[in-house]
Amino acid sequence: MHTFLRLPVSAFLFILMGAVVIACDSQSPVQEVEREALVLDVRVHLLESAESDGVTTTLSETEVADVFEAVNEVWDQAAIVWRIESIVRAEASDPGPFQRFLDGVDAPSIEAIAGIIPRNELLDDYWDVFLIRDLDGLAGGIYFPSIPAVLQPELDPLGARGLDGGLARILAHELGHALSLPHVPCTADGNLMAPGCFSGDRSRLGEEQIEAARRQAGEGPYSAGVPVYTAESGSGG
Repeated sequence: MHTFLRLPVSAFLFILMGAVVIACDSQSPVQEVEREALVLDVRVHLLESAESDGVTTTLSETEVADVFEAVNEVWDQAAIVWRIESIVRAEASDPGPFQRFLDGVDAPSIEAIAGIIPRNELLDDYWDVFLIRDLDGLAGGIYFPSIPAVLQPELDPLGARGLDGGLARILAHELGHALSLPHVPCTADGNLMAPGCFSGDRSRLGEEQIEAARRQAGEGPYSAGVPVYTAESGSGG
């Protein structure tokens, strides 16, 4: 069973006809590029389980809206808007193995973590984000291209709950994986897709990354060519 929560989408339609973005990477000079805005509908699943405190997210729909507003500030540089189509409360599929990992009884495994995602909640033509409470420091977030979906804990690997800062940037990073972007090395410039990087602009995207993400946006969530398990370490990768 799940419940649909109504959410105004006006906050996510701040780009309607197009955008002027500043394109910059370490190989090319800064330039202004005019791009048509791409609006991507995302379904947000708030997972819950009576069997696992680590599964059940405490995020409210208002907090989810705030997080996505901050995510959109990151992706504005690519003229990509993540628009919440709906928020769904859903029961985790198989929380037992996941909770045993959190309790330290079993070692973490891809199967145990991915097993909490209810596959019957996935819909065609949407981007799916599943929000949970905690991953016990294992990762800032995970993108499963084999599903495909983002699994995002509200707590970062250090146990903090910074919604408009760390959480939004980590989720923006995981959505980058959904748009086909792999990890890149940490440099002085900084980059959204550099895991564990604390230097430079940690939300920056280069021109080639922006073009690749926009190409993938027209094809749907990325589902091939990257590891099944893409996890971020440190304080959110």
